[in-house]
Amino acid sequence: MLVNPSTDSLRGTSILLAAGASVRFGSDKRNIPFANTTLLQHTVGLYSSVFYKVLLVLREQADVNLSSLPENVEMVIANEARFGLSQSLRAGVKQALSEPWIVIGLMDMPYVTKQTLKSLAVRMDSTKASIIRPRFNKQYGNPVGFKQECYSDLCELTGDEGARTLFSTGKFEIDALEVDDRGILIDIDTPEQLKESANLAP
Repeated sequence: MLVNPSTDSLRGTSILLAAGASVRFGSDKRNIPFANTTLLQHTVGLYSSVFYKVLLVLREQADVNLSSLPENVEMVIANEARFGLSQSLRAGVKQALSEPWIVIGLMDMPYVTKQTLKSLAVRMDSTKASIIRPRFNKQYGNPVGFKQECYSDLCELTGDEGARTLFSTGKFEIDALEVDDRGILIDIDTPEQLKESANLAP
């Protein structure tokens, strides 16, 4: 297995969802300045430093600079992204069917710490549970880890159904990963949220 020398994990594929239309933000938030780079570049860099492969899910017309992304990042085009989050999830999962587990993250959650991602990778390698959810102060957040037995159900989601749909089916064993990381609860959907969270910027 070829591993990017900058990564700390020899296993683990992450799916990073970045195919949203940024309607609430008012402009393409992937390209907004963040931590001396862009929001997209920052979050991709964070995940690529932990997981040996990152599948970056974009919509076909995405206007982003891909030339400077790390070598272990692969672009996945979600041609049906306009039909809801489920289609972005499906596009990513279909590219990872041979992987024993995946961690699904969101591009607009840049405050998740590297330590949280490392802890999640370690737990996914050792757990018997099918799903691992990080938890901070009794609140669950993102990203979330899924074992291979979850893939078919993830690929059957429709519309704006997210992966959380699997949490309530009773079909899978789910464990919590306790983290000291408020970033698992913070996403950036609007310019106001970006301003409110500015004090957390790396």
